[in-house]
Order: sequence, then C-alpha cells, then structure tokens
Amino acid sequence: MRPAQPTAPNHHPKPHPNPGHRPGGPQARPPDRAWPDGALLAELHRDGSPAAFAAEQDILRLGTRRTHGHDETMILEQDHGRFVLLLLEGFAKATVVDTAGTPVLLDVRAYGDVVGEAAALDDLPRSATVTAAGPVTVRRISQPDWMHWLGTHPVAGIALSRCLVHRSRTATRRLVGLASEQVVNRLAHDLADLAQRYGTAGPRGITIRPRLTQVELGALIGAGERRVHHALHELADRGLLRLGRRSTVVLSLPGLLDVAAEAESGR
Repeated sequence: MRPAQPTAPNHHPKPHPNPGHRPGGPQARPPDRAWPDGALLAELHRDGSPAAFAAEQDILRLGTRRTHGHDETMILEQDHGRFVLLLLEGFAKATVVDTAGTPVLLDVRAYGDVVGEAAALDDLPRSATVTAAGPVTVRRISQPDWMHWLGTHPVAGIALSRCLVHRSRTATRRLVGLASEQVVNRLAHDLADLAQRYGTAGPRGITIRPRLTQVELGALIGAGERRVHHALHELADRGLLRLGRRSTVVLSLPGLLDVAAEAESGR
C-alpha cells in the first residue's frame, strides 16, 4: 500500500464559472475543465469548436434563473412536467422510491449538467425525483426551448450523447462491481470518483462533495448501511480517509484507487 498522503484531484472544479453573470444574458466561457467530467457543458467545452462555444453560450441564455435550498424538491418522480434544469451551481440527487416506500439514491448530478432531459425527450412521466444537495442555482428551460436548442446546434446532440454514455458507463461499472467486488472495493471506487470529479483539494486532503449519508452511499454501491459503516472505518484505519461529522476527507487518492483495483487484480 502506498503511503497515505494528501493527493490533489486532477482538476479544481469552480463553484461558479462566472461570478459576474447577469440574469438572462450570456456568460463568459469558463476556464478549461471548470465543469466536472461527464457533465453536458464539459462535453461541449471539450469539443472546443466555434459551434460548441455558440451552443454553450445559447443554452446559458435559455430559460429563467432560479435558486433552490438544501433538500428542496426540483423534480418529482411520476410528475408530468417537461422542463429541463441546467445546473449552474451546486449538486442535485436523483432518487426513486422502492417498494417499501424508501427513497433510494440513484446518482449525483453536478454543476454543468442537466436533469429532467429524459421526460423532455420522450414525453413520459418523470423517472426520478431530483432534490437539491445544498444550495443550487439552475436555469429552468422549457421543453420547446430545449428541443429547439438541440435542433439548432447539432454539436449539442453529440455532447448530450457523450454525457449519457458517461452515465451509462458509470451505471455499468457499478453493476459489474456488485458481482465481482467486495463492499470496501466498491466504496473506494465511488469515493475516489466523487473526489476526482467534485472534490475540493486542501492542504490536508480532498473533501468529498456533495456530502452523502451512509444510507445514500450504500444505495450507490448496493450495500446496507452497516456494511458501508464498516467499510468506511476500514478505509480510515488504512489511513486513506478522515471521517468527520460534517465531511469525509480523502487523505490518499492513489491509495483509495489501489483498494478499488484490488478486486480486478485478484488481491
């Protein structure tokens, strides 16, 4: 095992790419890698073409700017709304209700990504509830404006496809992990992913964002709360995490990735 020492993520996400934004007006293009990997705006930005820049500027003008407080419901499962939310700041959690009536976390969405696009595309009821994980700022875009944006900018459809492929790969990796990995390996993989994509690097490590409960982490990796609790403390005992009441800090990202890879290497 490598020595436990703070390791910065691959990039520094920016909480807000343009503090000088004027509601309803265009925003300056954010610096490289300001949007987390896999987000819609990250895929547009990665394209780098004038057409992608125009599409990015246009979607940042669409709809109305709104703010939501922590735990506020933004989209409700089985609702017939068709609007799309473009996240500008903060994080959102997508959940479904299981047969026992308990909300189960499906995934996390971050600034630069969209939620609600499925219902806008297929006209079916909402497949999940989306709630704010902390303060969130969005642009609420109507279905006609969303469809017009996709139709006007062919590069936007390609970027959306890449975004959906990224989500699909993540879901597939989690399903494969259920059959081939121990809880501690699956947890290490998801914590490393959250740290790399959304983490805040500091002198003592990488603070994982957004803050998720042990129940929510368990839903992501397919494990019960008690097993997640034991796995978290195992990782902490190895010197890879520091567990606090309000935060989880990654002390060694390479070490966490080593644990995530143990099942693949047969260790």
